[in-house]
Amino acid sequence: MVCMVDVMLRASTVSLVQCALNEENEGKIRANHGHGGNETINAVDKMHIFYKLVKSIVQKRLRKFECERLRRLILTSEDFLAEGHGSIEICEPPTEAQSRIVKSLVRVIFHQLAMDDSSEAISEAHANLIFSLFIVKITSDIYVENPAINTCLGTTLCNLKERVTNILEEEVNNAQTAQHVGSPSMEVGELNVHLFCCLEDLQHQNDNKVLIDDFDKIDLYSDNENANDECLTDENTLISSKVNDSLDSSVRISKQTLSLTKVTLLPSKELENCWESLFFDNDIKQKMFSYATIALKVATLSREKANSNIDSSNIFSNNKLLIVHGPPGTGKTTVCKALVQKLSIRREFSCGTNPIDTRHKGILVEISCSRIFSRWFGESSKNLSSIFTDVENLLKLNENSFVCLLIDEVEAIAISRDELLNKSESTDGVRVVSTLLTLLDRLKKYNNLIVLATSNLLNSLDPAFIDRADGVFHIGNPSKDAIIEILTSTLRELMRKNIISCPFNALSQFKYEEVISLIASKCLRFDVSGRTLRKLPLICLSEHFQALPMQLDKFLIALALSVASTTYKHHV
Repeated sequence: MVCMVDVMLRASTVSLVQCALNEENEGKIRANHGHGGNETINAVDKMHIFYKLVKSIVQKRLRKFECERLRRLILTSEDFLAEGHGSIEICEPPTEAQSRIVKSLVRVIFHQLAMDDSSEAISEAHANLIFSLFIVKITSDIYVENPAINTCLGTTLCNLKERVTNILEEEVNNAQTAQHVGSPSMEVGELNVHLFCCLEDLQHQNDNKVLIDDFDKIDLYSDNENANDECLTDENTLISSKVNDSLDSSVRISKQTLSLTKVTLLPSKELENCWESLFFDNDIKQKMFSYATIALKVATLSREKANSNIDSSNIFSNNKLLIVHGPPGTGKTTVCKALVQKLSIRREFSCGTNPIDTRHKGILVEISCSRIFSRWFGESSKNLSSIFTDVENLLKLNENSFVCLLIDEVEAIAISRDELLNKSESTDGVRVVSTLLTLLDRLKKYNNLIVLATSNLLNSLDPAFIDRADGVFHIGNPSKDAIIEILTSTLRELMRKNIISCPFNALSQFKYEEVISLIASKCLRFDVSGRTLRKLPLICLSEHFQALPMQLDKFLIALALSVASTTYKHHV
């Protein structure tokens, strides 16, 4: 069992560490009369030592938690402050006095490490200071290997052939396997800690002008058809959506593509907490993450074999396409965006190792399928080709990061061609589907590509498109356990924002757990979507308005009334 831990760092204070180390090096260089040797390299090495120390301290803290707690762990800076034990609250950006505290702490830490290079040399008080000064949030997920594999390996069969025969003849005790899956004795093995900063925080540190979120100031064509009449080969038609000057040559997109898509550089603050806010059964998030990670890792292995004469694409299929389908409002688009955010943070396939590196770790390109179609025959295919051409350029210019192409409601451009022809639809729709399939085949040779597609109507998709998918995932309406998780997390957020007045740990009391379970059972009867469940607090407040903050008992009663009312059924 592996625990994936994501640690969001405070860019402002981590930058102060780098500043303190650089100042120390400059002092040494001056003391040596300008003969500094490899002092700059030593500063870089010390930053990696600091990152390693933060990881060790996080691992040591999380080892104290039980496995079930780590499955959906969220710790914030507010939690660190509530614990006390030397934690301090820090401003953003830090004041001059706080900056001096950070730099002093850095000198003390490296002095202690010089005497003993293990993390044990850091006192508990200094460890708590590191948590409150440098860490914004910690989240974790548990990834469990299929227990049936270890169960079969542990049998007393004579050889591998008999073991496989046993499996294929369905002689494995499924009940025993299911019991093994839910066994409380499961222990966490490896703790993989990933440090990261969102690009927006890094932009603020460098006082750079953000252009990626300022597209409304760019003179874009309001009519796609008029834009198509213009020549897109001139350099002036290319816009650099850059965060800073270092991205000028790596993110260049045409005006036409910008009018048809939305581009986000990763990791992004906009997508923070998306992953943790989603609750599904059958570990669907972990399965999607595993599929996407393996696809990119296999592609990386192909890149390492690039100098050989072996074409790995002919050995195995790796289209790097995942399809997510299910009814509306279940979180398909959100989970796709959250997935690429996590891929940019847990970038095992990337060369990036410095959390405060201002370069992006991934690029998300979201296609608006409804805007691709044009009233002019053949223009829809041209619009699609234009987008894929720009995506291909991004793939070429960003070999050390990855590019995700997200096609939301893909049935608009990948509907079954047989269905179109049987309905005597225009052949332009068939042309769009054929163009999409051809363009996907053209892009699959790139090692840093991942394509995510969402659909409400899987059965209406073209069979050739589905056949190209490496994984197809169904996301349905939440079960009772998922409804309880959604309601509980929503209530905690309302309590954190002081909309509900109650002690923070009150929800762990049995009486509240019982009430939330009753409300969840009622919601389950309506077979509601996750999106509707997240509307419940607003529905509750609008129907039963009280002076804020509202007491938890009153809010739960109002929540039950809203669920039982005809108004709620209308919302469903």
